[in-house]
Amino acid sequence: MIRISAIALLAAVAGHASAQSIEFITPGYIATDIAADGRTLAGNVVWDGSYETFRWTAEEGAHRLGRASVPAIGRGAGTPGISRDGTRISASILSSDSRVTQGIWDIEEGWIETMPPPPADGASLDESYGSAWDISGDGSTLVGFYWNLDGDAQACSWSQAGGMLALEKTDRRSARVNAANLDGSVVVGWEERFDGPWQPRAWRNGQRYILVEQESGSEAGGVNGDGSIVCGDSFDPQNAVGSATLWRWNGTDYDMERVGFLVGTHPNSGGAWLDSVSDDGRIAVGTNMYTFNPGGQMDGIVWTPETGLVKDTDFLASLGLQAPANMDIRQFVAVTPDGSAIIGYGLLDTFEWQTFIITLPPACAADIDGDGDADGDDFFGYLDLFAAGDAAADLDGDGDRDADDFFLYLDFFAAGC
Repeated sequence: MIRISAIALLAAVAGHASAQSIEFITPGYIATDIAADGRTLAGNVVWDGSYETFRWTAEEGAHRLGRASVPAIGRGAGTPGISRDGTRISASILSSDSRVTQGIWDIEEGWIETMPPPPADGASLDESYGSAWDISGDGSTLVGFYWNLDGDAQACSWSQAGGMLALEKTDRRSARVNAANLDGSVVVGWEERFDGPWQPRAWRNGQRYILVEQESGSEAGGVNGDGSIVCGDSFDPQNAVGSATLWRWNGTDYDMERVGFLVGTHPNSGGAWLDSVSDDGRIAVGTNMYTFNPGGQMDGIVWTPETGLVKDTDFLASLGLQAPANMDIRQFVAVTPDGSAIIGYGLLDTFEWQTFIITLPPACAADIDGDGDADGDDFFGYLDLFAAGDAAADLDGDGDRDADDFFLYLDFFAAGC
């Protein structure tokens, strides 16, 4: 089979961005999520050891959001997430009674904490009620876990409308939600096996789905907007390594596809995983750890159907870009819903961490079949996607397939390629 170049593929799957570029933010700020505009980030301040949550915009730079728990009680957890419009951020914060809790920062209201009080079956353990790991794309739903009375992590979601919702899990086993889809109806993460290793899970409208069950630990790390594609990792028994993995909804369950790992990954030690996938499933990003020994080599990875897994430096080279000579890229952590931008971070030779944003080449938005032009096949192809309610028909990124999307496609089609 002839493989097209990574640059040609990325031009076909990327959104409506400017020419490809790589931009670096101030060292010491690690971004963990990116808004749909590709220009608004959320993450943790690490240069001072506070792990305080920050919000960064291209126009104003980094703004620290306060209520960091590490400086106050020496404890922290979770990863900040950001809504698609960039106005809401989820994070683990210092509670009003000086414990770790879950919080949503709103651009108008500031911090809103989910606990105290904990739910009826909740508890405070090691000065923590629980932690936050993501927020839904529409900003309505925080996900993560809270500690229950048995001392286990209880996978949960929280919204202002519905309060705290405990998700299905096996008694006396811990579970956590890592990521949420656009409206919070589909969330993904992990649940312990009977002997401890984490196992990938998805919850659709509260119902648990076992993505895979195996002896080695793995987890689900990301989900697309409509919940039809889950990404993460699973153990590849033939090669004895963790494999980057995708699961696709078939109407009743999820079908698993292992998409591999990079050459040089050590058996029974290393592995690859995916943290984020675009809405149409055409691009996913993550990390390859060659060995799990502390300080072992890591590389960011990009996956597409045509190119498979691509190593960070090769991916940048395909775009005519490169990282500074003094940076070792360690991870790619998120891709925008339309696939137009990727964030990651690397370690500088000054032992500082630095985040970067990769803007991908523009695509011909009207070229549905990817043949380089806009013709009748593309027009009727879009009509098929629209009629089926496919996520790829949501051109304005609001989660719906409606007249706005249809007329937007007409504009794209009239403009041609």
